Amino acid sequence: MASILALILLALFAVLAIACAQTFNASLCQSRNRALVDTARLQAESGLSFLIHHLNRVSLPGGASGEDLLTVLADRLGQRLNGSPNLAGSSVSYDGSVITVPPIATDPTGRGFTIFIRLASASTVAACITGRDGSVTRSIGLDFELGTGRSVVFDYGVASKSAIHLVGNSKIRGANAPAEANILSATYSTDQAFNMTGNAEIAGDISASNADAYASLTGNVKIGGVSASNPAIIDHIHMGIGEVEFPEVDPSVYEPFATNIVDSHTSTNGNKSFTNIRIAAGTNPTFSGNITITGVLFIEAPNSVTFAGNLNFTGVIVTQDAGDNVYDTNTIKFTGNSNFRPVEELPDQPQFTGLKALPGSFLLAPGFGVHFSGNFGTLGGTIAADAFTWVGNANGVVKGTVINYSDSTFSMTGNSNITIDKSAGNDTPPGFVVPGKLTANMESYVEY
Repeated sequence: MASILALILLALFAVLAIACAQTFNASLCQSRNRALVDTARLQAESGLSFLIHHLNRVSLPGGASGEDLLTVLADRLGQRLNGSPNLAGSSVSYDGSVITVPPIATDPTGRGFTIFIRLASASTVAACITGRDGSVTRSIGLDFELGTGRSVVFDYGVASKSAIHLVGNSKIRGANAPAEANILSATYSTDQAFNMTGNAEIAGDISASNADAYASLTGNVKIGGVSASNPAIIDHIHMGIGEVEFPEVDPSVYEPFATNIVDSHTSTNGNKSFTNIRIAAGTNPTFSGNITITGVLFIEAPNSVTFAGNLNFTGVIVTQDAGDNVYDTNTIKFTGNSNFRPVEELPDQPQFTGLKALPGSFLLAPGFGVHFSGNFGTLGGTIAADAFTWVGNANGVVKGTVINYSDSTFSMTGNSNITIDKSAGNDTPPGFVVPGKLTANMESYVEY
């Protein structure tokens, strides 16, 4: 009986041991599978963070929609990712309906993610990110909506992609408040973002995108109303604010108004009046004497246009884009006494119909260098070019923002003075396009 009982107990313990082993193995498999599933989902989350990072740095046309939106997005993502170590020699592909970011490995053990992007609506794209850990995959989805905001560039009195130099008695003031004269330098080519010497003054604060930037201050310099010798001046100096995206210039809204051609056969000396003119490329005219220009002045590239003598101008000046780094040979110079009035003050005549409804911009000159050496009165809107030089007694008011698009020169010397008047507000003026951005709609998040 004892032997029989021992055998029964031995069999029972063996059965229990087998049951425990099977339970343990099942739990281990479940845990392993759960770990693989969780890792695959975390890989998908990593892919989503990767996508958001790049979409935040992709600029798209504000009016893009439908297949055009997807086509442009595929191109911009390809520019950022093709040839990068992340793709290990692969490229972003687009078949007309789906953008595919090929598998990206996050470690050598078979973990990583793949991104697919499709249209969800005319202005919305749906991203599906599939994470993997070995043979296990999990997917998540999120929608991104195209929107156009406003550019912070228009919050500044002067915004330049170059270093900013103020020498002598040059000054930048605010017409209504010191903050109207806040200045931004977005250059990364030099750490000396600001160079101020003599009695130079900036009524507002100065800011620089570059974290390593500094301001060189020599003499009786003032920033924000505080002398350079006062330690409190540091409260008005802000370095390392990060990259600032500049709006794009699109003067095409004004071009159709310029219907009267000025070329090498056109006399521009003496007492002359011009209305809605287009200066042909290569003309390089000098307007001297008593010159009156009304409406749109459109300048083709290449060109060097000089205004000497007495200029009375009512309207807006726009140019073709001359290209990169050609602002020394494509120039607009104001060397005499100029009297400017905005488009709102144009006569109520048929040739100005529609133009009067486009206030806020005065000079849109991409690729051109602009030179002021005489009094220029009041510029009735934002001015933009690839280089600005203010010399001698250049003095006047800018009703908007001064935008320098090139890492070139923004220089004020002598007794030059600019007063920034932003009483009209900081909205985007005509002739500028704020790039569109894809913004994540977190309410659309879904796990598959």
